[in-house]
Amino acid sequence: MPAAPARAQAPFTAQEAQTFQRAWAAHLAVPVEAKNSLGMRLVVIPPGEFLMGSSPEQVATAALWGDAVRQIPAGAERRRITQEEQPQHRVLLTQPLRMGATEVTIGQYRRFVEATAYVTETERFGGGNSAKPDETDPRKKNAVWRSPGYAVSDETPVSQLTYNDTLAFCAWLSDREQLPPAYRQGPAGEWEPVPGASGYRLPTEAEWEYACRAGTTTHYWFGDDPAALPDHAWYDRNADHLGARPVGTRRANAFGLFDMTGNVWERCSDWWAPDWYARSPVQDPTGPPTGARRIVRGAGWHYFALHCRSAYRNNYVPTARTGNTGFRVVRNLPLPAPVGSE
Repeated sequence: MPAAPARAQAPFTAQEAQTFQRAWAAHLAVPVEAKNSLGMRLVVIPPGEFLMGSSPEQVATAALWGDAVRQIPAGAERRRITQEEQPQHRVLLTQPLRMGATEVTIGQYRRFVEATAYVTETERFGGGNSAKPDETDPRKKNAVWRSPGYAVSDETPVSQLTYNDTLAFCAWLSDREQLPPAYRQGPAGEWEPVPGASGYRLPTEAEWEYACRAGTTTHYWFGDDPAALPDHAWYDRNADHLGARPVGTRRANAFGLFDMTGNVWERCSDWWAPDWYARSPVQDPTGPPTGARRIVRGAGWHYFALHCRSAYRNNYVPTARTGNTGFRVVRNLPLPAPVGSE
């Protein structure tokens, strides 16, 4: 087996990011970008090393930004930023990935529903914009994946889904493409991860931030100036509080990923803990072993510049579903077998 290329080590430039992508794609004998059976574009994310979280200087700046936004209770953003984004810590990701170039769309999710007659938990729980498993407000009944509460097309990111609704899609897509599933259902119907499987799954929080940054160390993957956000993200200043927009209509980062900032929050597989960064392992962290809330990243269409930063962390209970939260898929790319192995 030819020697593997060097892992990407942040900071690196956009040109270097693409060089790492090409080198790893060649090593794995796959194209840098490929389309799957749904026409979903997926790009190679090379393994690499980066500093996760915010530096003390970035925390201080972001805390001041947080003080300026409306929030309940007062000071909540400052506490979240100072408690959860530090200590900044080294992370080493050893697994090359394919990651969706965009968030999963309504049209792609419709293919799943039509193929399986799947009824989402959101529908079974009584509707969207809620975290209750027994929502009784009749106004919420029609807030579901196909009609999240604003005008949509098949290219709009899908939302109004629970955590389990995203895993069900991943399991179906893995089965459709005859890939070893990354999730299996337990005896009570609960979804369980299958470590190391090459099927579709949600990214870990560390994988998400590494892919979002694409070698950068700034507040945003394009720099430090929030005035540049309208060219790169749908957020409160340019989405006009009218809902998510079709995927891929803002600029992509150096890895070729669209909407990592803004449009809809993206679910990650990790449980959330506010002190996790102080005890996270260096290599391939997957989050705390248990918890009550799951990580979401990237900000949504009616959130602020503060929330669009690459390091910002948010969290929802698994049953939560909103019109500003969706997901993006990844899958492991198996390394070439050594010469002579069976």
